[in-house]
Amino acid sequence: MSHFRVNWQRKAVYCPQGKRSRLWKNSHDSYGKPIIHVEFRKSHCSACSVRSQCTRAPVNPRGLTLMIQDEYEALVNARQRQTTAEFKQQYSLRSGIEGTISQGIRGFNLRQCRYIGLRKTRLQHILTAAAINLERIYAWLEEIPLAKTRISHFQKLANRKLAIA
Repeated sequence: MSHFRVNWQRKAVYCPQGKRSRLWKNSHDSYGKPIIHVEFRKSHCSACSVRSQCTRAPVNPRGLTLMIQDEYEALVNARQRQTTAEFKQQYSLRSGIEGTISQGIRGFNLRQCRYIGLRKTRLQHILTAAAINLERIYAWLEEIPLAKTRISHFQKLANRKLAIA
């Protein structure tokens, strides 16, 4: 999708090979959100040398579904921002926080609050955070290694098949 060029004024999309779309249709998705449906000419797509990189359809031409212009441009800008060093540094902090939240959910049942009322709920959260810190201190003192990233059941099965072959 990032290789396609969108010209909003002309209501046209250009493929990586420079071919212009034939159809630009304003529509709505199943949730009622406005979208733009774009299609290319069958004659352009069927004769294209890089067709297999563009679509999996055996016969039909490439079709795209775009967000409206404001949303599309915001998404493109966000994706560009994600490639910067500043974003990667900031995101590395977030991954540590997500690890802590994951530990709290799996190890301390953080999703379920045992009490009713804001005061008791806040107290539970403070005690849960203290328990997570105590567990981490214990693991550090006992030199228990950090857990490796979990492997999904599907990946374990794939690894087992590779080992057998």
